[in-house]
Amino acid sequence: MNQQVVEGRLQLRKKPQQERSIQRLEAILEAAVELFLEKGIAETTMSEVAQKAGISIGSLYQFFPQKAAVIKALHDRFSTRLDGFVRQVFQGVDTLEEASERAADSLIELHALFRQERIYMTLWQAIVTDRDLSQISADYHDHVIASFYRDLSHLVPENDYPRFRVNLKLMILATGEVIRYATQQQEDVARDHLDQWRRTLRASLFAY
Repeated sequence: MNQQVVEGRLQLRKKPQQERSIQRLEAILEAAVELFLEKGIAETTMSEVAQKAGISIGSLYQFFPQKAAVIKALHDRFSTRLDGFVRQVFQGVDTLEEASERAADSLIELHALFRQERIYMTLWQAIVTDRDLSQISADYHDHVIASFYRDLSHLVPENDYPRFRVNLKLMILATGEVIRYATQQQEDVARDHLDQWRRTLRASLFAY
């Protein structure tokens, strides 16, 4: 599928400028979240989203060409919120020990964020089954890796940069899986797994 077709099915058709349009877009996204959590993404239709949002199906399609575009909009919203967290994790670290502790401590904060934003797990399950959405998710992972690498590379000898970058990517990907697993468990089970992964992060972040 070429890039133009991908963008056509995933992109917001129009960016609202007036307050009324902004409110309508917000209503659509809120309705989608409620329905996705209640019924699941696969079982939710665009007509149901429109009805829940209190608009016509035509008005919905003025914003979104299909359901995948709604999913992307919600992914983008969550990613924007996550960016604020990502930027501060390793900001200003001066030592390997401090960086390792920051990584371990941030795991608990990240878990709390995912617990609070229940929609993310539902979105993730839909994203992994859609090639275009999966690529967007992979691109965001690369963005996170680049941000962390920028904040940590001054702690690593230049000759070790390639291996460190690979190790950092593996730690980020694995942490995502741990968070997703923990988010679906009872709190005591989640805590046991998170505590073990915190120990792993401390020991492994710079073990390249």
